[in-house]
Amino acid sequence: MTHTLLTGATGLLGGQLMADLLEANVPLAVLVRAGSGVSGRERVEGILQRQEAERGLMLPRPVVLEGDLNAERCGLSFEQLNWLRQACGRIVHSAASLQFIGADRSEEPWRTNVGGTTHVLEVSKAAGIRDFWHISTAYVSGLAEGVIPEAPSTDAHGFRNDYEASKHAAESLVRAAEWLDRPTFMRPAVIVGHSQTGATTTYHGLMAMLQLMAVIVRSLPEDEKGYRHVPLRLAMTGEERRNLIPVDWVAETMATLLQSPEARGGIFHIAPDRPISTREIIDYASSYLGSGGVQFVGTEPPSDMSLLEQMVYGGKGLYESYEDTDPVYSMEKLLAIPGVRHCPPIDEAMMHRFLAAGDKDRWGKRRKKPAEVQRWVEDVIGELREAGGDAAVAEVARLAASGRAAEPPATIGLECLGAGGGAWTVEIPVDGHASVRQGRPEAEGCTVTLELSRLIHYARLALASPKPAAPKQWTRNANVVSAELPAGTPVNT
Repeated sequence: MTHTLLTGATGLLGGQLMADLLEANVPLAVLVRAGSGVSGRERVEGILQRQEAERGLMLPRPVVLEGDLNAERCGLSFEQLNWLRQACGRIVHSAASLQFIGADRSEEPWRTNVGGTTHVLEVSKAAGIRDFWHISTAYVSGLAEGVIPEAPSTDAHGFRNDYEASKHAAESLVRAAEWLDRPTFMRPAVIVGHSQTGATTTYHGLMAMLQLMAVIVRSLPEDEKGYRHVPLRLAMTGEERRNLIPVDWVAETMATLLQSPEARGGIFHIAPDRPISTREIIDYASSYLGSGGVQFVGTEPPSDMSLLEQMVYGGKGLYESYEDTDPVYSMEKLLAIPGVRHCPPIDEAMMHRFLAAGDKDRWGKRRKKPAEVQRWVEDVIGELREAGGDAAVAEVARLAASGRAAEPPATIGLECLGAGGGAWTVEIPVDGHASVRQGRPEAEGCTVTLELSRLIHYARLALASPKPAAPKQWTRNANVVSAELPAGTPVNT
């Protein structure tokens, strides 16, 4: 069973991790909820097209399973669960709510972090998947002090908020799942934007702070040299540690762990070697904004606050519980895994990239470009099966593979990269009927990577020249494959 099921693929971390694993040729399935007026596959496609533009290459496509994390067994059908049972050997649970406070345990973050984990565990049990990787948070340590070990979390020290408590509860559920075989826990610290592009899809934490700074500074008058003075006193020393880690390094680290057999069953903190200080954050942002004047005045807020200071202290809100210095996390186990790199330090240039990306994205208000797909390969395969059953797809696989690899018994993988792509496995026995299923082949065989236009060309050949054993309706329904072809598609010969 070759495939890995990933949840949370439409989130900041999940989208980066999905693309990294696909680039590393790891067969993936993703559990995705449909959005408002957009399907799950369209949401995934939009993310992957943006990733392809950044990386300058075409990526494979995962098998997309539409479901709902908040429904029993994630709302998956019997057919979807059966596919997972046959094709999937591992689950990576990334989906989570980042909301800090919940009105009660029926609301966020409890509903997703505990209820959602419960439902993903139901899927793992129903599909017989014993290899479970849980993406938690380093902050399950709560209010514990000292160096935090890479060990099971407890609630002995209490938590700052419902987010931390719910993530601890989720870890406990995973440990209690008796059918799992050595679950693995990956605990990232505070995930921020991409180290090279600055891009992010979430505007909380650091990005909320940077946005607030940008709004405040730009509302102040500037002098003749464009400098803005910010008369702001902060109740901090400036030396408070902040465990910020860029999303691309987090995803790279997780992808390395997932491809390392020795990592299975471990607990890993994913954190910076050198945390950034609050003073550095303020200084780096100030140099980008052309401002200065912020003072660190200790731990007590000033008693005579200005209107500006009242606005700033009122805007800190939920993040106030994190004003104290961050914990220190042991990473001995993480750094012992071959191939794991140390976290790149967040320096002034990287902070400027975060701010520039926020400005460009209008701090999350710019509409994302929708996925552009001329034809979905999944639909082409579906039309083939409608026209001639699995035998029609088998004939396409024979034409694509050709030669000895196409002679039965054969297992042939068909994979289209790029927009609207996907992978299918075709089993061609010596006697009996061919069978087709979505996803990569389980065993080694012949896998043909081809463009959509070439797949459609082979489909036309197969439908125009049916074999004696093929259903007679092949030619009658052959027109279904020829509709809406991309420009430049080869014609039937």
